[in-house]
Amino acid sequence: MLAAIAPTLPVTPDPLALRVDIGLPDVVPLLALHDLDNYLFPLVPKLTQATGRQFASVWATKRHGGRSSVAVCQTHTVQDPGGVYSLQVRTTASASTTAYKRQIRDQITAAQPLPDGGIALQLAFVVGPRRAWPNLWKATIDSLGSILGRDAGAREWNARDGRITDLGLHCVIDPAVGNQVTIAIRACPVGKQAAL
Repeated sequence: MLAAIAPTLPVTPDPLALRVDIGLPDVVPLLALHDLDNYLFPLVPKLTQATGRQFASVWATKRHGGRSSVAVCQTHTVQDPGGVYSLQVRTTASASTTAYKRQIRDQITAAQPLPDGGIALQLAFVVGPRRAWPNLWKATIDSLGSILGRDAGAREWNARDGRITDLGLHCVIDPAVGNQVTIAIRACPVGKQAAL
């Protein structure tokens, strides 16, 4: 993966963005498993460690197709994508604890699961400089069961995150926030979102 972006990474100005487009065989169910956050983590921490550069925005998509691709570029400001759900939550707990997930879940309990089908999800994190924001991704997505839905009999933190076919994760570092994490959540059915 690093070899594919090695020529452009040193000359791309900050803030950095990474995009990974996953091509899956037609026989693989698109909306089950192959969770996009599992492709991005541990990739992003490994790239950061190898290059010494931080990513401000990372994207992943999955579609049926024979090819996958990866690209790096400079981020740029865009309009808020909105969505069926445009929510903002705050948490102060460690992402490795159940308290983190509960704090997020408890702030979105009014949400109802989006209709069956692919979901476009964007999460924008505002964190202090001591937070490793990739460590927040999985726990945050796991807490979104009221938006993503859960299969019958599934445990509380087992959201249907395989439905996410378009994922954008963004981060702003703010020294003033300390251990607090603010997360803007934008979610909608695929095809109803602004272009990635």
